[in-house]
Amino acid sequence: MARMSAGHAVAESLVQLGVKNVMGMVGSCMIEILDGMYERKDDLHFLTVRHEQSAALMADGFGRMTGKPGVCMATNGPGVTNLVTGVANAKMAQSPVLVITGAPMMKDMDRESTQEIDQLTMFKPIVKAAFQVRKPEQTAQFVREAYQTAMSGIPGPVQLDLPRDVMNEEIEGPHFDSRLLAPVPRSAPDPAALEAAADLLKKAERPLIIAGGGVIWSEATEDLIALAELIDAPVMTSTGRDDVLPVSNPLSLGSIGRGTIPDAADMFREADVVLAVGTRLAHSTNFLRPTFFADGVKLIHAAHDPANIGRNYPTDVGMAGDSGFVLRGLLKRLGERKARPDWRKRVDYVRKAQDAHRESGNRRDGTPIDPRRAHAALARVLPEDAVISIDAGSAPGYTYEYHRFGGPRSLLAPQDLAALGVGYPVALGAKLARPDRPVVTISGDGSFLFNGAELETAIRENLPTLCVILNNHNLGSERAYQHHFYNDRYIGDKIGNPKFDEYARSFGAAGYRVDNPNDLEDVYKEALAQAEDKPVLVDVLIDEDIFPEPRRKDAVKK
Repeated sequence: MARMSAGHAVAESLVQLGVKNVMGMVGSCMIEILDGMYERKDDLHFLTVRHEQSAALMADGFGRMTGKPGVCMATNGPGVTNLVTGVANAKMAQSPVLVITGAPMMKDMDRESTQEIDQLTMFKPIVKAAFQVRKPEQTAQFVREAYQTAMSGIPGPVQLDLPRDVMNEEIEGPHFDSRLLAPVPRSAPDPAALEAAADLLKKAERPLIIAGGGVIWSEATEDLIALAELIDAPVMTSTGRDDVLPVSNPLSLGSIGRGTIPDAADMFREADVVLAVGTRLAHSTNFLRPTFFADGVKLIHAAHDPANIGRNYPTDVGMAGDSGFVLRGLLKRLGERKARPDWRKRVDYVRKAQDAHRESGNRRDGTPIDPRRAHAALARVLPEDAVISIDAGSAPGYTYEYHRFGGPRSLLAPQDLAALGVGYPVALGAKLARPDRPVVTISGDGSFLFNGAELETAIRENLPTLCVILNNHNLGSERAYQHHFYNDRYIGDKIGNPKFDEYARSFGAAGYRVDNPNDLEDVYKEALAQAEDKPVLVDVLIDEDIFPEPRRKDAVKK
């Protein structure tokens, strides 16, 4: 490989790693890296966003869809501070992202130079690891290490900090040995723990599985289904991982966190053995309630990180390892299928109750539109392979109750950060990763305008998606708390909006506005057809006084 600047070596390293897109905004401290991308659009494209937060969120969406790191880049100082929420979202969604940050020249560091902040310390709580290149000859090594660290173990963002003067130095160009680009190794569980877990499952009369994101990372959905069918165990998911297996599977009962209907919650409490696999059993699913599991239930907890086993709930059998290895290890040890016909009948009953609940949304008439009607109508017309990206907030929160997911990587939820404004940029990253699949954002009006300027990015970069804005001129989550717990003493909830259909058309996108529930399905169908070629916004005017009951009842004054 010929000699080149370290900045050009960053671009070359990304190409050799298979990276095709870098999301960000240009900045002077990145000029040498950007120059390395010049006239390489077929190999490596720099995708300009309108705010660095969106760059990190797009990289998050790309990482979740592919299992490989999305790459974002920002200049030092304000560019880096603007990344923070997007990077934190990726960390708490356990999404692989490579975060490239420009830095001041080495000679100017620690002297309060222009746009100098302690970027490594700032990112430390929200990344898996951080590397700063201080010697130009280390550039390619650190690019590769940061990229692979983002995928290893539990996925997450990794920061690579690049001082501008180091990037100007000349070095030998990178040439990665193929052995350095081998798949990330995965860990296997203790065989003794697998034996103990299999023994508990054989003896169970009412087994149930909780599946989390680890099953998706391991691409182990088929193993999960095989195990569930072998022992007649219904499968529920942790919150935001409702797409671990297709909702159409006869053993799928949706989330045990958000969106759980009473019949499904009752069945969960009836289980005598629960296998939790690929999940932390974390706060967003159970709010750490000591009564989350029924008295006397036996818990088998299999997690990728051993620190999570037994952390929140006592565990009868704990094992650390890749979810695919866990599931396949149990399948080998369980032997012949053991039918549990009475338990299976309970599953069928709950699934019928869930179907009835979803369909009930289509019987909610009246104007302004009931948000449940808006969701149920959309669920009727979405194709099975659709990817749904949602924002935090009350109106998008109905997604968990009313939508059906076709399988892994079809739901991109806000996860534990629960940040407003993430849905649309994450969806653009998903579309960049999978242009062959329809991508739909469900956002509140308060959420959308956090990053609504990225509609211009979608137009310019040819990322046709559909965004449904559930519009009540309100910040609904807070209004819900003030309604349920503060006697309708509303404060700070009202907001103003443009007409979003006109907003869309002003950018060159397609725009629709719906105020009659009977028009929803027809408009959605037309919008989906338009979204095959261009970005589309649908402005749905919903009732400000209809919202899910707040989940955090334990966190407010009674």
